[in-house]
Amino acid sequence: MLNNIENWSPLGVPLVIIKALLEQNFCSPTMIQTLSIPPAIFDHRDILGAAETGSGKTLAFGIPIINGILELKKQKESLKGKLKKINISDITSYKSTDKDYNDDFNSEEKLNYLMKNSDNLIKNSKAKFNYESISLKPLYAIILTPTRELAYQIKNHLSKAAKFTDIKIAVLVGGLAAVKQERILSKGPEIIIATPGRLWELIFDGNPHLSKIRTIRYLVIDETDRMMEKGHFLELQKIIEIINSKKSEVIRQIFVFSATLTLVHNVSYYPQSKINKNTKQKILELLPAQKLQKVIEMLKMKHPKIIDITKTTGTAKNLTECRIVCNIDHKDYYLYYFLKRHPGRTLIFCNSIGCVKRLATLFGILNCSPLPLHASMPQRQRLKNLERFQNDYYGLLIATDVAARGLDIPCIDHVIHYQVPRTSESYIHRSGRTARAQKEGITILIMEPSETHFYTRLCKTLNRTEDLPNFPIIDSLLVDIKEIVNIAREIDKFELQYRRKNYQKGWLHKIANEMDVLIDDEQFENTIGIEGMTNVKRLLKVKRNHLSNLIRKSFFSNSYSKNCNTFLTINENSQKAIDLMKQVINENPKSSKRLLSICSRKNIVKKKKKIA
Repeated sequence: MLNNIENWSPLGVPLVIIKALLEQNFCSPTMIQTLSIPPAIFDHRDILGAAETGSGKTLAFGIPIINGILELKKQKESLKGKLKKINISDITSYKSTDKDYNDDFNSEEKLNYLMKNSDNLIKNSKAKFNYESISLKPLYAIILTPTRELAYQIKNHLSKAAKFTDIKIAVLVGGLAAVKQERILSKGPEIIIATPGRLWELIFDGNPHLSKIRTIRYLVIDETDRMMEKGHFLELQKIIEIINSKKSEVIRQIFVFSATLTLVHNVSYYPQSKINKNTKQKILELLPAQKLQKVIEMLKMKHPKIIDITKTTGTAKNLTECRIVCNIDHKDYYLYYFLKRHPGRTLIFCNSIGCVKRLATLFGILNCSPLPLHASMPQRQRLKNLERFQNDYYGLLIATDVAARGLDIPCIDHVIHYQVPRTSESYIHRSGRTARAQKEGITILIMEPSETHFYTRLCKTLNRTEDLPNFPIIDSLLVDIKEIVNIAREIDKFELQYRRKNYQKGWLHKIANEMDVLIDDEQFENTIGIEGMTNVKRLLKVKRNHLSNLIRKSFFSNSYSKNCNTFLTINENSQKAIDLMKQVINENPKSSKRLLSICSRKNIVKKKKKIA
């Protein structure tokens, strides 16, 4: 225990926080925490940090903020003690003669003013002052994140670190009732974690607690690369303008963190100057250094401490990367093959909400219990699906990039990219959901020939000179897989037809009732095709029975349970995907072909076609 305390104490972390950290088994700081916390606590430096996902960035800014708030509270209590000693008479006369004092000061400025002049106040004991008028509910810190899920996760981490303090933390995100969040703000939380849209909405509505935002002492921008994208978060720019609009100088500490802050994924930047509408606006490409400078200028950071511990490849060292190349129609086969062959908690990423919905339906028919997650879902359902995924050792989550950033879901074994990500940032953030906190993980890219362009650009941005190794597949097992998946697709098709017929039936009944019209039964049946519905229902039953029999007799195991997860755990043929991939890499260390040679071969083929 003593050794663990000594790991944190030199960084300036107080015992009350260390106690909470050790309770969570955080026995020693990570590299980003070791490099960020001392300059933040001892020197009060602004921090601009880039580190791999799962490296502990949340506590790298969370610990200095909690420590700073504890110090501010001590100063406030000390001030109250001094003010109680004043022989109350008439502070108004003293206040009016002081040129520096202004009636327009808000509570935080009054506190700063009184702290600087407390000795003079005590000496002028004839003055009258009610120390209880100082706001007991200050707003110290704002933490801005791009997604709702990440906001709740940050709150969870900070609440655990501040367990033995009285610091109040709140989350403000869209998807929840504004009235409820107004009630949360009425309690005066000292730290607010928010998405820009909902925070701006509440500021615009004139929430009293958020009126103190101009005098916050700490500002955090998490996942900065996405937050700074042009056109993505206009509210963020407005919020920053309000925070920086205060004329009187406020001592504020700024933290900027991301996993891909310095990647060479050039951002299109439109200069803010008056341009003729008929002329095309020149687009500038921001290089990494320019991107950092733009962030610093926008936030008005003063001599920030820049900490970059990301690798040139962008991914964690414990992450095993590979790919599966196939036709677009075969992606479902390989995905189902992987899920059955290699059990474990799996996160599948798609580029669109439509793809998430299709896969969730298909793999639901295949008894894989998938949990969808995308931006169109109600917030409550999103949080519920995340919780269910975390509690299931063999959970399957199918998501868009809403789950790609910052989420710290423990022990994700596999991350599968069902489609090639369009940017290197997306690939890194998606892959970063596994191999977190020094644990191992595997990420698999399922790509079709038409996605080669995105794949080549991805490798170039990440400084990869070689192809990702191919994940080994036993082709003979795919025969059964294809039959099973094809039947599931047919069931999906018939279920869609049946739902449409039911919808049509309900719609006609509703219209007839509203118009007070009686419909002839025979005419009604002919209109919606009752006979066709009966046939579809019969076919569905046959197909479902056929699918169940195929799965029961599948090549994986002679014993089968209705529970898909139990089925996987007793599968003698299953193997850990990461162990299999490591074995392949060790046996064929030079099997990957260089990207340059692939590109050159393509050029040769193109030239031959032109000659022909």
